[in-house]
Amino acid sequence: MPPSIVLEVLQVLEAEVNLREETRVTEQAKPGLSSDEYGERSQDLSESQNRLQQRIDLVEDRIRKLPEGEELFSKEIQLMQAVSIVMQECTGILSKPDTGSAAIAAETEVIELLLSSKRINPSGGGGGGGSTPGGGGKGTTSDSALALIGKGTNEKEIREHREVSQATGEAGAVLPEEYRAGLDEYFNRLTQPSGG
Repeated sequence: MPPSIVLEVLQVLEAEVNLREETRVTEQAKPGLSSDEYGERSQDLSESQNRLQQRIDLVEDRIRKLPEGEELFSKEIQLMQAVSIVMQECTGILSKPDTGSAAIAAETEVIELLLSSKRINPSGGGGGGGSTPGGGGKGTTSDSALALIGKGTNEKEIREHREVSQATGEAGAVLPEEYRAGLDEYFNRLTQPSGG
């Protein structure tokens, strides 16, 4: 699989994660929005989803046009078809307008399908990340879609690396041997049951 195709799929995946986050934010803001404002935001999300679907359809076409693309990458083509179908459903949900659980679930299914595409084995003679159209939600990816929640939404985030030292087992200086023996004896006597 050419790296440019894999890169495009990964970029669509990231855009879908961001879209799901925007959908959640819109749903949370819904009580404070007028019905017109909410409808406009939901329509914008629907249009974004539609653009992502068009990009996936182009990826499918590019895979088909590869030398022996339909034979070597049939599973990947089926996967792109499945992604496109779910994206189309999501576009419809968002255009109702609806940014609730149905929209979030559809976006999550798209993300899971796209995550399974990351498992494509280009030297495997036929891929390996495929799925049946409409059969999402049963993926076997090693990465959870939840791992991408909020990825890329805080562009001004500053990360700092901080050293973490061990907090236990490093208490002060080592006591001389005669003190350690005496303390051991003291604690042993404290923990033994008294005989009388």
